[in-house]
Amino acid sequence: MRNNFVIHLCFVFLLMLCRDGASQPSTDKYASRQLLLRDEGLSKLNYIDLAHPERNFYVSIPVGRDLQLIGQGRVMIGTGKGYEERDIKTGAKVAELTTFDGTIAARRLRNGHTMLVGLNWQEKKGIVLLEVDQNQAVQRVINYPDFSYVRLIRETVDGNFLITSNDRVFEGKPDGSIIWQAQLAKQAKAQHAWQAQRLGNGYTLVSGGYSANFQRFDQKGVLVDSISGPPTVHPDFFAGFQVLTNGNWVVANWQGHGPGHGASGTQILEYNPAGKLVWSWKQDPNQQSSIQGVLVLDGLDINRLHVEDAQGRLVPN
Repeated sequence: MRNNFVIHLCFVFLLMLCRDGASQPSTDKYASRQLLLRDEGLSKLNYIDLAHPERNFYVSIPVGRDLQLIGQGRVMIGTGKGYEERDIKTGAKVAELTTFDGTIAARRLRNGHTMLVGLNWQEKKGIVLLEVDQNQAVQRVINYPDFSYVRLIRETVDGNFLITSNDRVFEGKPDGSIIWQAQLAKQAKAQHAWQAQRLGNGYTLVSGGYSANFQRFDQKGVLVDSISGPPTVHPDFFAGFQVLTNGNWVVANWQGHGPGHGASGTQILEYNPAGKLVWSWKQDPNQQSSIQGVLVLDGLDINRLHVEDAQGRLVPN
């Protein structure tokens, strides 16, 4: 009888352990995330696998802006002379364009061509978009002459372009006309607004650069709201971002030029559309300095070119 009682107690104890979440494998949905990061501070491309850190790499790349999944297991990065294509799993350079000195950013279009971005460039004043085909031959030149600053572009589903220009964001047509624009909320210094993306409700989401926030504008260009914080993440400069499948926004919280910023702030932030910070990733100060661009690879097919859909989400082309 006593032995049966002991066996029963052991069984109850084991049952309690099984019910204890601490004894179970982690169900953290973020624990297996894979990230591509552009570290501007160290001028490096990073691949980060949270579940398998032995696969991580940190490779030197030229100075430039933006990064994009372009298929065949490659990521494209803009450079000062055009672009480079890098293998996502190794970081090795597999292709490049180096004949357009003065390039500010590069973006692969739905038609497979690449749009290069420049300022006071190609013998034109203001913002210049240069479309080149797979043979690097120029197919189109689009000019918005009334702007004196440019960062990134995003092709809309209508074939127009959302472009950030310091404290303004606008939508331009291929004929050079402007059909929509908005003024960012005034800040103490130049914003250097980074990226704009049209959302499914017609609003336009902008990472505000030195505004250190997201700003949302309606169809008339009126500011709807701004999202940032909390102070513990040290918001400094909201740069490249991605709209996830679930509608959340993941943004790079850049902290400054050059090395030595790796201990500053939390540099990868995820917000839901209501403005709540739902996830963040703290960079390794021994590996990163100041992250400018981010791609969350979870659920994406790296063998397909990805562009933004009518909801602003990355989808295979």
